[in-house]
Amino acid sequence: MLLTTPDGHIHVLDSFRGTLLSTYNVKPVSRNSTLEASFGPEGTYVISGSGDGSVYAWSVRSGKEVASWMSSQAEPPVIKWAPGSLMFVTGSSELSFWIPDLSKLSAYVGRK
Repeated sequence: MLLTTPDGHIHVLDSFRGTLLSTYNVKPVSRNSTLEASFGPEGTYVISGSGDGSVYAWSVRSGKEVASWMSSQAEPPVIKWAPGSLMFVTGSSELSFWIPDLSKLSAYVGRK
């Protein structure tokens, strides 16, 4: 389970025990904004916006940041995953699509 806070913390919790598994940090959001975060379709990645408009991705297993996309926007983006694939869309006052280079993701090399 994911919990986000306005001060830029994204917490991954065990949904059965309620214990904290990991915490990721991004720039805080303004009072009128919401920090969005979600698991990827297979639950192996967490992706989140940031108060500076950037987007970050972390590996749930290692807890390490695996990617980031900087933005010139000053508002946190809304993030939505395409069901069943490693593709997501972000939007705020701009709209962006991200399609991965699957050859760089070892878990997907050789899959069809």
